[in-house]
Order: sequence, then C-alpha cells, then structure tokens
Amino acid sequence: MILIDNRNVLRKIDREILNKLTQLESRDTPESIQLVHSKTGVLTLKKEFYGKSQYIHSKYDPEKEAERFVTKFENETYKNVLFIGLGLGYHVKKFMEIHPNTNFSIYEPDEEIFYGYLSNTSLKDLPLNKLKRIITGSNPTEITNKLDTILQEANGVIKIIILPVYEKYYGDQIELIMKNVVDSMKDRKSSILTNFSYQKRWTINSIKNFPVVLNTPNILLDIDKKLFEGKPAIIVAAGPSLNEEFENLRYIKEHNLAYIFSVGSAINALIEKGIYPDAACTYDPQDINYKVINIIKEKNIKEIPLIFGSSVGFETLIDYPGKMLHMIVSQDTVSPLLLKHNYTDVLETVNDAPSISVVIYQVLVKLGFTDIILVGQNLAYVNKKHYANGIDYGNNSNNVNDEILVSAPLIEDVYGNDVKTSEVFIRMKQQLEMYIKLSPQVKVTNTTVRGALIEGTVFKPLKLIIEENFKNKVVQKDWFNRESNYKVEYLAKQLSLMEKEKEVLWKLLMNGISYVSKIEQKVNNKDLYRIENEYIKLDKVIEKIKENGFYSSYIAPMIRVQYEGLVEKIQSVRFEKNKIITKK
Repeated sequence: MILIDNRNVLRKIDREILNKLTQLESRDTPESIQLVHSKTGVLTLKKEFYGKSQYIHSKYDPEKEAERFVTKFENETYKNVLFIGLGLGYHVKKFMEIHPNTNFSIYEPDEEIFYGYLSNTSLKDLPLNKLKRIITGSNPTEITNKLDTILQEANGVIKIIILPVYEKYYGDQIELIMKNVVDSMKDRKSSILTNFSYQKRWTINSIKNFPVVLNTPNILLDIDKKLFEGKPAIIVAAGPSLNEEFENLRYIKEHNLAYIFSVGSAINALIEKGIYPDAACTYDPQDINYKVINIIKEKNIKEIPLIFGSSVGFETLIDYPGKMLHMIVSQDTVSPLLLKHNYTDVLETVNDAPSISVVIYQVLVKLGFTDIILVGQNLAYVNKKHYANGIDYGNNSNNVNDEILVSAPLIEDVYGNDVKTSEVFIRMKQQLEMYIKLSPQVKVTNTTVRGALIEGTVFKPLKLIIEENFKNKVVQKDWFNRESNYKVEYLAKQLSLMEKEKEVLWKLLMNGISYVSKIEQKVNNKDLYRIENEYIKLDKVIEKIKENGFYSSYIAPMIRVQYEGLVEKIQSVRFEKNKIITKK
C-alpha cells in the first residue's frame, strides 16, 4: 500500500500519477516484482523479465552498490538531471547527497516498480524542493509531453543517468527519451544560433522597414479575404523538382486556375522561364536577401507584387519596382508597438519560421484558402542539387558536394524510399507539418516528385491535379491593389510615448549602474551587513527597466541571447549562501 506521506506528496505534484498507481492498490503485491531483504538487511528488488528473475539492485548491499555507481559523477557540476530507472531509489538518494543543488526529474518506466517504491520508501527522503517532474509508464505520447516540459524548464541542457539494468530491459522507452533529448538539444542549439545571428538585424530591419510597412497594405488586414475563399493556392518553392513543373505552372498561370505564390529563390527560376507568379514572397532578415529578388529589379518587372515580412533585410525593399504588401512577423517588436489599424483592434502577426514556405503557409490559411498545393518542396537533395535550374548565387552554390552527402541523414520520400536531406530541411519539414496539423480544415496536396514525405499531405502529381480539379478561372486581376489603413494619429501618440520612455530608461540605467558600483564597493570593503539593501534596490530598478516600453520593444530583442545567459547564471547562484566567493 502506498505510504500516506507519498500520497500527500503526489497529490501536490502529480495527481495523475497518483490516480494511475492507486489502481494497483487492489493487489497486495504487484504480480511481477518481489521486494526481498538483501544480505545487509535493507530491501532490494527482483523483477521478472521473460520468465526469469532479475535483481534491480544488488542482492548483497544495494546501498554500497549505489555509492559506487554515483562516484563517477562526483567531480562534475550538474544543473539538471533526469534519472531513468528509479527502482528503490538508492542511487538517486546518494547522488542528491553529493549534488544537493541539482534539479532532478525521475522516469520509472515500470509502474509496478514505482508502486513498490512508493509502498516502502518515502519520497521525503529526497530533496523535494529540487524534484521537478516524475514520469512513469510506457505511453509514448505521455512520455514525450512530460519530457518536453522537463527539457523546456531545463533550457534543453540536462544530464541523463540510467540505472544500468534498465538499458537491457527498457530499451524502447530509453531510445524514445534519448531521441527527444537529442532533438531538443539540436533545436535549442539552432535557436541560440539563429537568435545570436539575427537578434540585432530583426530590430534594425523592423525600424528601417517601418516607413514601407506604414505605407503598404497589410496582406492580412487590407486585402478582401472573400477573394480567396474556396480557391486553390500554390506555394512554389525552389527545390530541384521544380524543374519538372514549369509547363504545368505556365498553363495554370495562363488560364488563371490557381493563385501562385513564389517563395524565396523560386522566383528566379520562374522568371527565367517567363512565368510571373501572382506574388513573390520574402522574409529573410539577412543583408544578402536582396539577391533573391534582384532579378525583378534588374528587369524592372512591375507586374509581380512582393509580399514581405516586416523584419526582412531592409536592402530587399529598396527600389522595388512593383506593388508591395507586408505581413507583420513575430520577430518584429516595433510595428505592433506603433501601429493600429482603422478597421480592427487586432494586429494579426505571422510566426517566424525556418522556411519562407512555412511563413506563407500560415498567411494563406489566415487568408481563407482551404486548398493549398506544394510545388518544388523537396526538403531533400535530388541529383546532388540544392535548387531548381536557373538559381545560382555563384561559387557553384547549387551543387551539393559529396562530403555533405556522405554524412547526410535519410528520411522517407513521397514514394516510400530513402532520400538524403539535412538537419535544416528536417526542421523545416517538422515546422510545416506542425502548421498543417493545426489547420485540419485545409486540404494540402504535395506534388513534389522525389520530395520528402510531409505528414498531413497527400501526394499527387500536379498534372493530374490540373486534369481533375482545375476547371475554372479563379484568380482576380489586381487583387493586391489596396491601400494602407493604419491610424496616423495613433502612431504620433506612440512615438511621443517612446520618446518619454527612452528618457526614463536612461535614468533607470544610470541608477542601476550606481547601485552596482555601491555593491562592488561594499564587496571590496567586506561590508556585507548592508549589501543586501543594495541588492533590493538594484532588483527594483531592473524590474522597472524590464517594464519600460522602449527597452522591451527596441533594446531587449537585440540582446535576447545575452539576457538568457545572464538569467541562467543568476539561477545558478540564486541559492548560494556565501555572499563572497573568491575565484580560484
């Protein structure tokens, strides 16, 4: 029977697990486990696997065994640990005695073993203030969801400690956890690199692009969405398989059978073939992004409207010859602060993503399209090529070298075969699949020959779609000819407010620097009795800085990586009792 203390603990931290394990109460002893006394008198645990008994801990001295096991972790410092395999918890207890400041979570795949632990050992023997999460059972969805929470709280940095016997008998569950951890660490690394690379550019672009944003129509607010209801839209990406679809796309364009949205570099291949899409789309914040649509400027093509993300590289918009429309991207913290629309209080935004295809997919769903077709969305390497013909940025950029191909991961293509891809393509694919899943009302067809299998889509050749589904003209000419409808008076009011906030921020920063100097002085003088007051004053100033509108919209986004690093350092010293630690 579960100990009363353990019931009370689980009632506070995880009622779901408590309810699950209470169902085992009807059995005096779980069927496949035995709790027996070891040679030293403490309990040990036997579990039956495939008709044979296996000790989870030593049958002689479980405590000594746990001590030996955790010695390998003595000389390292850990912020977050996940124990896979709890058993009777000897190793967890010993580890936490050595590392009392480490946050820890527990995954016990066997509910009967966990029930046995709760019936004989008190959770209060562990430092509960450091216990973050408990997972038990073998349900993949439940494991993944709870592990995602653990990894998120740990900022993707976690040490995994596996009780050795579990590697042999719970391989599937451990493999699932290790895959999730690896994916999370990759995502975190990618996120940090992306933020570090673009954190300043996003804000600088948003500021420089603001006059263009102010004077161009918002694609989500100023365009009549009734034009698109029940109509098909085609997202044309730059993958190598686009080479096989030029004539099909030409036919669709000439007969106005669907709205064609070119994303990223695909515009170069289309224009080379004399095909003008209904819009070109761009959002990349890099300064070299202008090269993607430079062909339109060089040829002075005025017939192709440009849909741009508000944080796109500002160089992209200079001297664009045609009509422009914008979408407010989530990385833009300037426009939402300054803009208010005449006809709605909600300024719709689009989430940033690793691919322009994912961004435009969101836009098309918001516009009301319920039939979206993907073309050239390979998300994989085909014939050693990155892009379709007609796209080349010099230095043989369209060719994938053999060195990359040798180590490239494999994924399934639309025919069920393996195809080589990249980690970047995989992240794009996962993001696209996520948004497709979030819009079940939209039918998504993938026409990309030899492209990666995209969950949530149906593969169908584009020629077949034309023959079976495209019967009528649906594209309205000049659909993009609308005006901007932002409130100028609101903008003036916000700009005035930001000027005042900037002045307040400067004073707060000066106060903060003053308190830091006083703290440093008191540390140098070993004056520790009054130092706490200075910390309190500094904390109050920091909170006011974080609440300041100018800081939160202009400064904070440009130092997000450094800020996150500072927060992590603060957390690591938060519970340090020594007021002064001398660096060795």
